[in-house]
Amino acid sequence: MTAASSPRLFIRILVFTYVLLGIGFLVPSSAQEDLTSPYTIFQQIYKLESQAASAGWTASRLRDMGDLWERAGQIEYAVSYWERSVSIEPTVDLLQRLTLAYINGQMFDTALASLGQIQQMDPTNNWAIYYTALILAPIQPEAAIPYTQELLLHDTYGRTMQDLYSVLNSGRDPVYIVSEVAALYADRRLWPLAEYAFQYAAEQYAPFPDALAYTALMRAMQGKDSTERLREAIELAPESSSIRMIAGLERRINRDYEASLAALLQAVILEPTNPVLYHELNLTYQGLGSTDSAEDAEFLSQLLAGSIDQDGTEIANSESDSIYIPGLGISETALTSLSRLVEDKPDDQWLRAVYGWALVELGRIEGGITLIEAALANAPDDERVAMIAAQAYLRTGQLTQASALLTTVADSDTPYSEIAASILGIPTD
Repeated sequence: MTAASSPRLFIRILVFTYVLLGIGFLVPSSAQEDLTSPYTIFQQIYKLESQAASAGWTASRLRDMGDLWERAGQIEYAVSYWERSVSIEPTVDLLQRLTLAYINGQMFDTALASLGQIQQMDPTNNWAIYYTALILAPIQPEAAIPYTQELLLHDTYGRTMQDLYSVLNSGRDPVYIVSEVAALYADRRLWPLAEYAFQYAAEQYAPFPDALAYTALMRAMQGKDSTERLREAIELAPESSSIRMIAGLERRINRDYEASLAALLQAVILEPTNPVLYHELNLTYQGLGSTDSAEDAEFLSQLLAGSIDQDGTEIANSESDSIYIPGLGISETALTSLSRLVEDKPDDQWLRAVYGWALVELGRIEGGITLIEAALANAPDDERVAMIAAQAYLRTGQLTQASALLTTVADSDTPYSEIAASILGIPTD
C-alpha cells in the first residue's frame, strides 16, 4: 500500500484538526512584547551603527544590533548580526535564539549545526538535546532515538519525548513513522517542525497528496503562503475528502470563509457521515455569522459521532465513542439516532440521503439505495442528494445512472460541480 492510497494514515491528524484552536510558531524565550515605536527603533539602529563606525563592531554591539532588527520585525537582518556575534563570542543564549530562527525559517541543517555548537559548550543542555531529537526524528529516526532516551523523564520535555520515542520504536514502515512524527508535532503545535516533517514525507514518498496538504496547513498556521502546496495536493487527489477538508481549514485560517465553506461542503459530499467534517462546517458557519447553520452542523456532528441522540440528549456509556474511520461507517448507536432523526424530519431529503449512504457504507446496500432514490425523487434539483446518489450508484456498478447524475451536477453552478467533473474525468481550470 502506498502512502497516497492509505485512507487511515492521517486519522490521528483528523483528531487534531477537530480541536484546532489557534496560530503559533516557535518564539525565542527572551522575546517579550515591545511597545517601542518603529521610528525609535530605527533611531537606535542608526545610533549603534554610528558607534560601530567609530569604535568597531564587538560581539556585544552585533548582538544588540540583531536584537533591534528583531524588534523591528526583520528577522533576516537580526540573524545576520547574531551570526557575526557568535562567531566572535559564542554564548548558549544567543545560539538558542539563532536555532529557533533557523527552525522558523526551515533551515534545519543550520539549526543542527548550532545545536551541535551548544552541546559542545554545554553537553548536558537539555534544550539542545530536545530540539536535536525533534529535527532528526523525521529524517533519521534511528539517530534521534538516543536523544529522546535522555529526556524520557524530563519534567518539561518528557511527555513529548516519550510519545516520540514510542513512534520511533514502533517498528512500522518509514512512511508511517514520519507521518506519525509529523502528526505529533502538529498536535503539540510545533508548526515549523510539523511543516518540515510533512514536507519531508511529501518529497520522500511522492506522490503523497495528504502530506502536501498538511504541509500547506502547517504553513497557514504560521501565516505563510500555503496556496501552491494545497493546489498540488488537490490536483493529485481531487476526490479526497480529507484534502478538501484541509482546504477548508486553510481558507478559514486566512479568514476567507466563503471559500472555506465551499471546500468543506465538497468534503461533506464525498464523506457524508464523517462527524469531523460537520464540526468544521460549524466553525466556518460561525465565521460567516450563520448561527442556525452552525448549530445544525454541530448537532449532526455529535449525532454521527454517537455523542447525542436525535433529541440532543447526551448518550452515556454508548459503544460509539471510537473515532470515525472513513469507509467503515458510523456506529449502530449513531445509525439508530440518525434513523429516528429522519423520521422526525420527513421533509429533509438531505438527511434521508445521508441515512441511505450510512446504510450503504455498512453493507446494507438495498435499503440504502432505496432511501437515496426516494430522497432524489422528492428533491430532484438538490445537487447534494444527486451527488450521494451518484456515488452510491458508482459503488454498486450502476454506471449509466451515476454518469447521468454527475453530468448534471458538473454543469451546475455549485461547489459540487468540481467534484462531479473530477469523477467524470472532465478537466477543470
